[in-house]
Amino acid sequence: MKIMDKATSRQFRSLSLMIICFLIFSISYGQQQKDTKVGPVKTAKLNFKELAKDPKSLTDSIKKKKPQNEVRIPENLRLPPGADIKRHDAPPRDSLTLKIKKKEKVGNDDINPNFPGLGDNNTSIPPDIGGAVGPNHLMVALNTQVRIQDKNGLTMSTVGLDAFFSSLGGSPNMFDPKVLYDPFNSRWMITAVANGQSANSALMVGVSDTNDPTGIWSLYQFDPDSSNTNWFDYPSIGFNKNWIVVTGNMFAVSTNAFGNSIVYMFDKLALYGGSATPTVSNRPSTEGGASCPSITLDNSEETEHLVSSWNGSSGIIRLYTITGTPSTPNYAATLLFPAAATNWSDIPAGGADFAPQSTVSNLISNGDSRVQNAVFRNGSLWCAQTIFLPSGGSPTRSGVQWWQIDPVTGTVVQNEKIQDATGTNFFAYPTLAINAYDDLLIGYSSFSAAQFASANYSIRLNSDPLSTTQGSIQFKAGLAKYFKIFSGSSNRWGDYSSSCIDPDDFSLWTIQQYAESPSGGSDRWGTEWNKWVPPVADLYSKDLAGDVGAEPNPLTGNMWQSPDIWVRKSQDIPPYTFAHVHENAEYRTGTSNPNYVYVEVHNRGSIMSSGTEQITLYWAKPGAGLGWMDPWNGGIYFDPGPNTMLMGDVVSSQTIPPIPANSSEIFEFPWNPPNPASYATAFGTNTNHFCLLSRITTSGSAPFGMTFPETGSLNGNVRNNNNIVWKNIGVYDLLPGTMSPAQAVISNMTNLGMNAKFTFDLIDENGVAMSFENGHIQLKPIGKLAETFKENPPRGYGISINEDGTINISKKGAFIENVNLEPNEFGIMDISYVPDNSKELGKGYAINFTQLAKVNNDNETVIGGQTFVYGKVAGFQTEPDGNKGWHCPIWCWMIIILIILFILWIVRRKRN
Repeated sequence: MKIMDKATSRQFRSLSLMIICFLIFSISYGQQQKDTKVGPVKTAKLNFKELAKDPKSLTDSIKKKKPQNEVRIPENLRLPPGADIKRHDAPPRDSLTLKIKKKEKVGNDDINPNFPGLGDNNTSIPPDIGGAVGPNHLMVALNTQVRIQDKNGLTMSTVGLDAFFSSLGGSPNMFDPKVLYDPFNSRWMITAVANGQSANSALMVGVSDTNDPTGIWSLYQFDPDSSNTNWFDYPSIGFNKNWIVVTGNMFAVSTNAFGNSIVYMFDKLALYGGSATPTVSNRPSTEGGASCPSITLDNSEETEHLVSSWNGSSGIIRLYTITGTPSTPNYAATLLFPAAATNWSDIPAGGADFAPQSTVSNLISNGDSRVQNAVFRNGSLWCAQTIFLPSGGSPTRSGVQWWQIDPVTGTVVQNEKIQDATGTNFFAYPTLAINAYDDLLIGYSSFSAAQFASANYSIRLNSDPLSTTQGSIQFKAGLAKYFKIFSGSSNRWGDYSSSCIDPDDFSLWTIQQYAESPSGGSDRWGTEWNKWVPPVADLYSKDLAGDVGAEPNPLTGNMWQSPDIWVRKSQDIPPYTFAHVHENAEYRTGTSNPNYVYVEVHNRGSIMSSGTEQITLYWAKPGAGLGWMDPWNGGIYFDPGPNTMLMGDVVSSQTIPPIPANSSEIFEFPWNPPNPASYATAFGTNTNHFCLLSRITTSGSAPFGMTFPETGSLNGNVRNNNNIVWKNIGVYDLLPGTMSPAQAVISNMTNLGMNAKFTFDLIDENGVAMSFENGHIQLKPIGKLAETFKENPPRGYGISINEDGTINISKKGAFIENVNLEPNEFGIMDISYVPDNSKELGKGYAINFTQLAKVNNDNETVIGGQTFVYGKVAGFQTEPDGNKGWHCPIWCWMIIILIILFILWIVRRKRN
C-alpha cells in the first residue's frame, strides 16, 4: 500500500471536507418534509348577512391583535448550486426626482371614484388591508373587521374579523386577513391566522357559495403544527384553474425565531364543492421566507407560479412553481433567479421605524422587502415589493419596485424602482393589478416630512415606454400625524395593502392606508378605495346578462344568448318600451314593412368613443354548428346548385356616433328576413327563427380592432372578443297550434369532416336548471339525418331510441356522440319537452342544445348551440306571439288618433 505524504494527506482531508460540506449543504437545501394530505380540524357555515344583524358581531374587546413587533424573515439568502441568474440590463431610474401629483377629481367621480373602506376602531395596529372586487360588491377585511360595500362605496354589511370566523368555535384572536375574488368560478375566498405566538395557532380558510359575499360561506380551520412548537404568520393567497394556494411563515412559539415556510395547496373545485383536504408542504429553512402565490388570470394556465424576495444586496428574487393534478400538486423551488439592474437593502438599519411625517419626529415603519403580491397573466408574472435605497445596509429612503418576468425562462421583461432619489418622498407597502391589456396600477403608501402619511398609486398604460410608470398620484391625503404603538415599541404601518382587477378585466382598484384625523385622544389610520379606468374608449355588447366586457368572457353561460340583440316585428322608438324583449322575426312581402333588430352598445372606457367605429349586423339560419365567416358572409347555400336557400348574409352596417364614457346607445336595423317558402323543403314550417350576429370594428383590415384575432370558431370569437355578440334563441308559444315545433339544426361549416357531440339542458320557468325527473326531451330526426341515424343509431348517455326513430333524452348530463358530419353538411330534428304530468304543459321552459367537436384531435370544443324558449322563462326576456300583449307601434297610434278625430268631427257636424 502506498502511504500518502503529509502534504498530500492535508490536501486529501481538505478535499474530503469540501465534498462533505457540499453534500451536507445540498442535502439540507434539498431536504424537505414529505408533502402530506391534511384535513381541517373544524368546519362551519357562515351566513354573513344574518351575522351582521347581531350587534355583538361588531364587538372586539382585544386590543393590539398583532404581535407587538413585526417578526422577521431571513434576508440576503445564499444562492443554491446551479442558480440561473437573469439580470435585467435596462437603465435604472435612480437619478430621477419623483414628484407627487394630486388626483384631479377626488371623491364621488362617476368614472374614477375614491371613497372610504373601513376605519380605525382603535383595536389593532397595523390594519393589514385585504381587499377584493366582485361583479357587484367590494370586500375589505382588516385585523379589526370585515365589510361588504357596493361599488359606489355604500356599506352593506360589517362584522368583526373574530366574529366572521367565530362559528368555528373557541375565541380566536384573528389577524392577517386576505381576500380574493375568483372571476372564473364566481367565488370569494378569504384566509386569516388565529392566535399569534401561541401553541393554539391556526390557519383559517373560507370560500363563498356564490358571487354574493353577503351570503353563505364555508369555513375551515387547520392546525399548522400539531406539535404546537411553531406558530403560523403572514399568509399569502393565490389561485389558478387547479388550486387555491396559501403560503406562510412558521416561527417558534417560545422565541419567535424563524423556522421555515409552509404551503397549503387546495384542489380548487373540490374546495368549492365542500372538500377541504389540501396537500401541505413544509419547506426547508434554506428557502427562506414564504413565497407569494400568484393570482392567475389565465384560466388555461396549468402551472401556479410563485415568487419571493431572495437577496437585495445582489438584486435577486426567486421563482417557484406548482404543477401536477388538482389532487396531487407538486411544489418546486426553481433555480431561476430574476435580477434587477441595481441592488437594494432588504430592511432599514436594524429594522427600525423609517419614514418621516409632517409636524413630528416620530418615524413610521416601512416593513421589509418581501413580495407583497403577484399576478400571472398574458404569459408573464408580475409582482411588487418595498425596497430600501441605497443598497449596502444603511438606506436613506424607501421605494416601490415592480417586476414583469417570463416565469418559464426567468427573464426580466420590465423592472422599475418608483422612488425619489432626493430622499424627500418615501414609498412602501405596494400591491399591483394588471388588466387584460397589460395596463398596470400599483397602489402604495407615501411619506415625507412635508405631508402626513397618504395613499398613492402609479399607473402604466401598455403603450408607455418599458419599465416606466406615469409618476405618483396621491388620491387620499393624510389628515394628521400618526403615532400609535399600544404597548409595543414600533410605529407600525401596513403590513400590506390590496390592489385588484375588476371582473370587467379592464378597471383597476386599490385600497390603501392613510393617516386619519385623531379621535378620543388617539391617532388613527384610515383606508380608502380608488378605482382607475384606463383613459381609452372601449365599446362592447353583452354576451350574457352579467357580462361586464371582460375578454375572454369568464362567464360559463352560452355565448349565443346575448341580451343586447333583440328583434321586434314593429318599430320601437326611444325610450324603447320593449328594449331587450326578443321575439321571432316575421316575413313580409316587399320591403316597406320590415322587422327591426336592435343592438345595444356600451362604452366602458373613461373617455368618449371616437365616432369612427362601425357596427355590422348579420343574419343566418339557425344552427348549432355555425362558424365564421360562413355562413354570415352570404356565400353558403343549403342547396348548392339551385342556390335557393341562402344560409346567411349581412343585414347592414352603421357608423357608431361618439358614445360618452360609461354610457350606452341602442342602434336600430330595419330587416326584411328571407321568404320562408324558400326553405320549406329543408326546414318545414319552422322558418321564422334566425340567428343574429353583431360585430363592432375599429378598422377595415385584420384584426379589425379585435383583441383576439378571429378564427373559424364562432363561439371562440364571441367569447374572446367583447365587441362580437350572438343571438340564437327561438321563441315558441305554449298554446297548442299557434306555432310549428322547434327544430334543432346541426351543421359542419368547415372544409373537414367533423365528429360531433350534442348535449341538452332543461331550464324551468324561473330560469333554474331542471332535472329530468318529471319529463324528457324528445328528438325527431328529419330527412337525411333520420336516414343517417337509422343506418347508424346514435349512442351516448341518458338516451333511448324509440321504434319510430324518435330519441328520448331522460337524464341530466345526457349526450349524443360520434355523429359524423361531412363538410358543409346540415341535419335537422324536431325538439320538444314532454312532461310526465299534463298539468305541467302550461308552464314555461327552455331547452339549451349544444354542439361540440374535437378540433385537431384536441379537447372537445363548443362549436355553438341553440336555445328554445317556450312561453315565459325568467332571464330570457322573450315574447312569444300567443302570449304577447297587444303592442301598437307609432303608425298604429297615429291611425287611431285620426279615426278618433274623424269621429269627433262627424259628431260635431251632426250636432250643428
